[in-house]
Amino acid sequence: MEVKEIEKARKTIEDGGIVIFPTETAYGIAADATNEDAVEKVYEAKQRPRSKGLTAIVDSLESAEKFAYLSDAEKKIVEEFMPGPVTLVAEKKDKVPDSLNEDFAFRISSSEVADALSSGGPITATSANISGNETSYSVEDISEGLLEKADYVLDAGRLNSGPTSTIAEVEDDQVFIHRMGPISQEELEAVIDDVDIYS
Repeated sequence: MEVKEIEKARKTIEDGGIVIFPTETAYGIAADATNEDAVEKVYEAKQRPRSKGLTAIVDSLESAEKFAYLSDAEKKIVEEFMPGPVTLVAEKKDKVPDSLNEDFAFRISSSEVADALSSGGPITATSANISGNETSYSVEDISEGLLEKADYVLDAGRLNSGPTSTIAEVEDDQVFIHRMGPISQEELEAVIDDVDIYS
């Protein structure tokens, strides 16, 4: 994918637009996760109930800490498993709009495109489909109605479908799994146990 395409997509996000883009698993919808109007556009495009929050992609631990309060255990999970197939639910800071989610659920993507798009700040990471429909692994899979609502589309052809991430939350040094994925609860707990031992 050409640099100028990614730059145009990033500028679209900065201007409050929504972009369909490839991740390491499937196509997603990227918008500025801190822009309430942009987040609203994502809900409308996906026909997604507002009761179902959106997750985010950030480009680094340092970026995540600007938008979420992270404990030592949570930081260790980020350092150990990201980029990778785990999404961490953490307490959000005030700069994150309530419409995004009750918390700040984020991951660092191993996709170069996603990494580039999130370099200016967190982007939404929701799949590029109408809510409840099948996951899209090519632009051809995406409904015309959704494509029409996108301000820009990055087409990388058909993707190799990857597993969705584990969604985990840490509370009082206990790991809670919201969605099972490639990273197990035992793996996450082992990392937190190490923090307890050496802190």
